[in-house]
Amino acid sequence: MDNEEPLQYFTPIPLNPPPPIQINMAEAQEALVEDEEENRMMKGSLKGSPPTKFDGDRKMAKKFLNNFKTYKFLNQKNETMKVPANHVVLALTFIKGEHVQDWAHEMMKNMEERLESTLNPMLETNEYHWDYFEDAFRDAFTNTSKREDMDNKLQNLHMKEGNLDQYVAEFNWLANLAKRNDEMRGLIPLF
Repeated sequence: MDNEEPLQYFTPIPLNPPPPIQINMAEAQEALVEDEEENRMMKGSLKGSPPTKFDGDRKMAKKFLNNFKTYKFLNQKNETMKVPANHVVLALTFIKGEHVQDWAHEMMKNMEERLESTLNPMLETNEYHWDYFEDAFRDAFTNTSKREDMDNKLQNLHMKEGNLDQYVAEFNWLANLAKRNDEMRGLIPLF
């Protein structure tokens, strides 16, 4: 065994070596700026206007929820918005005031209990966190009789000054809010 020659390795040289890599510095700089922007979006600041503070005004509840959902969608690539538990906490930061602080505190406490449960802890990425928040928010702050109110307005709607386009638009809008779109037979006498 001692008489054996050591193994020698050799690397073959290609007959047609590839051309040297050329880098366009302007393109490289542009790509770097884009990467930095995407990295900033993913880890740092959020884009767009955050929703205005919600203080418990029932008339503003739907607007707040819609504005937050738009804000969440606009920032869906951001780490904060990728994790349902995080965007619940972010939404809670916009719910401030004497009439809502106890509700917001209770929402946070419930979520912490779900996350830290010793029997069955829930992951932060579980969509249940957002669904629970959204349902609880609607139950607590939105007008529960809105459908009935819109139905009453629909039944009392009259064309004013012969403006048919305005009447049809308002009729369709109220029928949608009253969730009567599927009841074509019931809507015909009202029209």
